[in-house]
Amino acid sequence: MTGTVTKHKQKNGRISWGYYFRNGKRPDGKWNQVTKQGFETKGEADTALRAALDAAEAAATAQDAEPVPVPAEPEPEPLTFAQCFDNWIRDYCEIECEPTTTEGYVKKGAYAKRMFGGVPITALTRQQISAALNALRDHGGKKTAECPDGKPLSAKSVREIRAVISLTFDSAIELGIVQENPTVFRVKRKRRGQKASEKSKPKHKVLEKSQLEWFLAGVMEHAWLYLLLLLGAATGCRRGEMLALQWTDIDFERRKLTISKSLAQTRLKGVFLKSTKGGEAREFSLPLLALEALQDHRAKQAQNRAMFGADYRSDLNLVFAAPDGDYLKPDSVTAKVCFVARKLGFPKGVSLHTLRHTHGSHLLSHGVPLAAVSERLGHSDPGTTMRIYSHAIKRDDQLSSDTIGSTLLADVGLTGMLGNARIKPVTN
Repeated sequence: MTGTVTKHKQKNGRISWGYYFRNGKRPDGKWNQVTKQGFETKGEADTALRAALDAAEAAATAQDAEPVPVPAEPEPEPLTFAQCFDNWIRDYCEIECEPTTTEGYVKKGAYAKRMFGGVPITALTRQQISAALNALRDHGGKKTAECPDGKPLSAKSVREIRAVISLTFDSAIELGIVQENPTVFRVKRKRRGQKASEKSKPKHKVLEKSQLEWFLAGVMEHAWLYLLLLLGAATGCRRGEMLALQWTDIDFERRKLTISKSLAQTRLKGVFLKSTKGGEAREFSLPLLALEALQDHRAKQAQNRAMFGADYRSDLNLVFAAPDGDYLKPDSVTAKVCFVARKLGFPKGVSLHTLRHTHGSHLLSHGVPLAAVSERLGHSDPGTTMRIYSHAIKRDDQLSSDTIGSTLLADVGLTGMLGNARIKPVTN
């Protein structure tokens, strides 16, 4: 008989320890699981586990030697989906995951908890989960006058909710609460009235040159916003990477930019610095237009420094900063960009991140090597870049054919290669 020592992180940040083990089977064939928590150290939990295992084995031996009728203990209440989800967030996500990732799981999990949080996780069926996800897709969003039952959720949101449900079941399987994960099925994605031709749409929105010029012209009156959009298009940097930039990260003489950190925001921690998504710093060149815009922005920022005086956060030395030099809130910046985009007539989905996809797609479409684009975007490997920007690479197949025809094969013909020889047909 063996058991497992478990680690638990409380809401107040304190770490506690516990254990669990299987102590035989009940009359219905299910395992009788023994759990206990609240130990201060791992050693205390391990000692208690050994003592409990010895006691359980002794009791089993005595029962085999002389069967004594023992009244059946009342069966514990089965854990609900909500309880299993909260345990997974507490015992795994808050310890192993980034705060922003954990917050995203909590947001998506709230939809599932709303649909069937009170149902015992052992009683949830594949049909129930499928029906709930399809209901969320149809009217799981915010209630409005046009959609009194709730606006439809995007296919992406439904996939993310399903992923969180699946991860919760995986955690329950590891703990021996359930035997299988019922979320392995295909979610209905086609909406009523959708044509077959509408199903294959580009995964990411990309701006053409004229659209980018229109976007930048529409924010000229907002100096910092203009620079943010221009730098996003010029570098392909992520939102958090740009908002964490300090003036010391820019080498104006060498025309180089260094990305080494990122600004993040969660409800619990607020705004904070973290490492880049890839965990490594990267350096790349800046186009002259971006350098000139940065120099102009620095001169205008000096006015705020003078106005706030000693109250200005000069210690942060931020490129993109609030009037007093403090950090901008990433979520507020995203909302501002989306608001301006809608005001300028861009469709829903065009955001600050669109400029990153525009940057990567444009470079690949103009022949920049995949490895160079991948390094510039901060991807862990070129395969990631290939998966995200395959549309740009496929679109250049005809360009590749035209280029090879106008360069390598421009002055080469059958006469030049073979003289007056004829090409004989192949015969069997």
